[in-house]
Amino acid sequence: MKKPFEGRNFGFYVLFAAALVALAGAILYLVLDGGDRTFTILGFLLALAGAVSTILAVLTRLKFAPLVPTAFYAAASAFVLRLALPSLSDLWNKVNFIGGNAVLGMTFAGVFLLCAVLGTVSCFTGTERR
Repeated sequence: MKKPFEGRNFGFYVLFAAALVALAGAILYLVLDGGDRTFTILGFLLALAGAVSTILAVLTRLKFAPLVPTAFYAAASAFVLRLALPSLSDLWNKVNFIGGNAVLGMTFAGVFLLCAVLGTVSCFTGTERR
């Protein structure tokens, strides 16, 4: 039986880095933006699911395994962006009646989008040495 990190290439380590960034981003998103209008529990759970589903790529060595966390990261980015955009327009128009932190929302949408891009890179480079 192969060890989990044996025979891995650059794509695997990119995917692993994306998981670490997403895990840290999800925790910071909950802590920093948790009480705000731009926070969505679904965005948090999707980012967390992406980080955890990287275990699938580590343990199973399936060729499609990097697609699963990448899809979760992209969905997390979309959900966070969806709630951050109205706050951004409020900020642009200099009105903010309800509250909401556009800067944090956009930052976390960008973090999860970066994870989705890193996951996509790992899909195209593969996770196993040939």
